[in-house]
Amino acid sequence: MNAKEAEPLEHIQNEFKEKMTNKTTSIYELFPKHIADALNAGKRVEPEAHDNVTVVFSDIIGFDKISEELPPLKVSQMLDRLYLVFDQLAKKHKVFKVETIGDAYMGVTNIDGNQEDEHVKNVAEFALEIIDAAKKIYVDEDDYSRGTLQVRAGFHSGPVVSNVIGSLNPRFGLFGDTVNTASRMESNSVEGRVHCSAASAQLLATQAPDIPIVTRGKIKVKGKGVMTTYWINKKSEPSPPVETVEHENTGHGSSDDDEVMTADTDLDQGENSPSLKTEEEYQV
Repeated sequence: MNAKEAEPLEHIQNEFKEKMTNKTTSIYELFPKHIADALNAGKRVEPEAHDNVTVVFSDIIGFDKISEELPPLKVSQMLDRLYLVFDQLAKKHKVFKVETIGDAYMGVTNIDGNQEDEHVKNVAEFALEIIDAAKKIYVDEDDYSRGTLQVRAGFHSGPVVSNVIGSLNPRFGLFGDTVNTASRMESNSVEGRVHCSAASAQLLATQAPDIPIVTRGKIKVKGKGVMTTYWINKKSEPSPPVETVEHENTGHGSSDDDEVMTADTDLDQGENSPSLKTEEEYQV
């Protein structure tokens, strides 16, 4: 990446830092609006069920190796540069940032119930953009030879329960199998790609017909059994080659028990699966 390509990214980072320097962090940036309203009014926040949200995870490829080779200060600075950009993209696509755990970034859409017709679309566009944004973030700004960051992402749609946990530094959290499945979609993704479940693919095909959805095939997922999953591609872009999933202990769901069962073009989509193309149909 050259200096010209880095200019828009530096502008985003500098603008965001300036804003954060000049204001106190608002409760509305830490909690969804309806929860922040309740907390401001001094009300107790009760657990809340949400019928249909989309949860997204991303993580950095090779983060363990980066952490071994760089001092902790440089690792924290690298994550700060990355997450400043992710946060801006989350705002752009109406993704609520739930938390970061090391190199894992977690977000959700439709938590306020106001994105019924676009929550999967918003996550898909967000995930595609963070893949590209990460490629412009240097691992070490003092040593460009280390290259830039590579991330992978995955998401799933379904019901969750949200709650505010604790009284000392209270945290907003999501609970339920949807969170676990979204994490599995990310841990079974590969470098530079966005991976999702059939539930999300079905909704995305309706919410954003112009976003290419590609059948990956059947994979064995720890705790879930065999699942048919999908790749999300950029508009008007041929599908990149599929790579073997290399698992790292990300702390949020990756496992050596997850494995690809079939090739991308070898599966039975079934009656209820979206009408989607295979990898071969997108190859140049």
